[in-house]
Amino acid sequence: YQLTLRLTGNEDDALDCTQETFIRAYRHREQYSGDAPVGAWLRKIAVNHTYNFLSRNKTRNWNDFNEFTMPADNEPQSEERRFDPRWLELLSPLEKSVVVARIYQNMSFRELAEALDTSENSAKVSFHRAVKKMRKAIK
Repeated sequence: YQLTLRLTGNEDDALDCTQETFIRAYRHREQYSGDAPVGAWLRKIAVNHTYNFLSRNKTRNWNDFNEFTMPADNEPQSEERRFDPRWLELLSPLEKSVVVARIYQNMSFRELAEALDTSENSAKVSFHRAVKKMRKAIK
């Protein structure tokens, strides 16, 4: 749920995407090979479905980030944790999914590559391009 919430920015859409993720996983359970952890397989389904959902709903307003609970300022955080979720509105749905998975879901680049069905290097490049895009836009 947290992954789809971070990607959609809306509780109702996140619930719908999460529900659809589990429905799709159940319908296609025979496709799970067991090579990767089941969590990685579910994240891949969630990211792909939510990415498709966001692509179909491009006209949506992504300014509703009040639903997110961010850590308090006095909590120890890495630089990545000081991330402002409003910056996500600057990104395409794919870029958004990469950043959310990396920052909020603490996914390694290997896990991210599995979820996106791409190479680890491609996942790194996508993440760094998205970060560069946000940095350029907020300066």
